[in-house]
Amino acid sequence: MSDYATINDITQLKRSLTSDEQNRARHLIPIISSLIRYEAKKSGRDFDEMIYQSELVSIVDAFIGDGEDATFTLSNFSQGEVVVTVNGEEWNPNGYTIVGRTLTFSGLIPSGEILVMYQYRALADVVRGVVCDIVMRELNTPGNQLPATSYSETAGSVSQSYSLPNSSGSIKLWPSDLKTLGLKRQKIDAIDLMTPRKWGC
Repeated sequence: MSDYATINDITQLKRSLTSDEQNRARHLIPIISSLIRYEAKKSGRDFDEMIYQSELVSIVDAFIGDGEDATFTLSNFSQGEVVVTVNGEEWNPNGYTIVGRTLTFSGLIPSGEILVMYQYRALADVVRGVVCDIVMRELNTPGNQLPATSYSETAGSVSQSYSLPNSSGSIKLWPSDLKTLGLKRQKIDAIDLMTPRKWGC
């Protein structure tokens, strides 16, 4: 099973990472992906199947070919038919391959405006964003601090206050994460006060 996000996703959606942060993120991503699958399984669902069954969204990725670079990275994992046009003309489907999110041209390398039209599963994009959010929560919480919601530092007349995004230091999904992923729904309970009841002695 593949992870729901990559290091490249984090750097594109959030910010650049130091080499130490990249190493931490590389270990965090598969753990977080497993946590999501585990939470879905607890509610009797398969999250990968949820992605497969989610709504298809059409998208167009645009690139500029220089006639030399044969590899391009799509913004999402493609589903179904893919149409590639170069300068408004459809490119021969046998002239390229797509593996994961990587589009690779073989033989003649195009130059000019490259448009890649395809569909992707909307939930795949949602879970990618959630994984990136959780990784950033982990990276932004100092590993050498005591579990606390906030703390402050003072040096002479200068003081700073901090609020830790993950004060417990544990790797976990927040209720807001579960709700975004469709794994948590509000439960509505009601008490009927109008219907007479017979109470036992």
